[in-house]
Amino acid sequence: RLPLLKGLAELGYIPGKTFILEERYANGGAPERLDALAIELIALKVDVLVSQAGEPTVALHRATSTIPVFFVGVDPVLQGWTLSLSKSGGNMSGISQISAETSAKRLQLLQKTTPTVSHVALLRDPTNMGASFELSHLSDAAKELGLSYEVFDASTGNDIDQAFQRMEEQHLQAVVAFSANFFSSERKRITALGLRHRLAVMGPSKYFVEAGSLLSYGVDFPALWYGSAHFVDKILKGERVGDMPVQQPKFYFCLNLRTAKVLGIEIPPAMLALADEVIE
Repeated sequence: RLPLLKGLAELGYIPGKTFILEERYANGGAPERLDALAIELIALKVDVLVSQAGEPTVALHRATSTIPVFFVGVDPVLQGWTLSLSKSGGNMSGISQISAETSAKRLQLLQKTTPTVSHVALLRDPTNMGASFELSHLSDAAKELGLSYEVFDASTGNDIDQAFQRMEEQHLQAVVAFSANFFSSERKRITALGLRHRLAVMGPSKYFVEAGSLLSYGVDFPALWYGSAHFVDKILKGERVGDMPVQQPKFYFCLNLRTAKVLGIEIPPAMLALADEVIE
């Protein structure tokens, strides 16, 4: 929210002065709650709708085919909203997360950073709409890399605690956290458990590394939100959202050397050179 408002302010949009900002939060609500909020916003006859993550965007897609929707961090091809990233068509465009590519890349980077790892835990929130899709691509990537894996489902904080306990009991060496809003909000718990149970944690964003995970690969969401202001400006000035290409974000590979030291992991020099950010 704040990076988007900063970007808009630099373009002359000040909430309460030059435009009216309407915000709705479901706080992990059920689909019917998201649908109700989407209908509420549409009833206000807003000029543009902006959303993050799959579930809220799906609710907006169900609710309107006319009001422009700009999404952040959603895979539109997976959702079946667009056949062409160069020209989305309809009333939606945005910045894609390209889930399939990032899932496989996380496992590749994990293996290269910790070459001794052969048995990996996949931490999944089964209630997240992209979970089965991400599991499919992680499974394929694991087979190609010669890695074995176990899937652990978690939808509550207690689920996460129990999952890490079972990971240690099964002598797993590392864990890949799926892309999910719930895991992002629980990243401090996940990283702390990784250290406690001596597991290398691969997170889906650099916030995991900042919280103490060994490594991460994903998009910088504040930067995406900040950049979204430019596209919202275009829409408000009359550009058709369906003519806007779906944007491909930059992905960041981050490492935490303090965590590597605690876990007794020596990161190969080539991976240090490859990292976009290293916490020492």
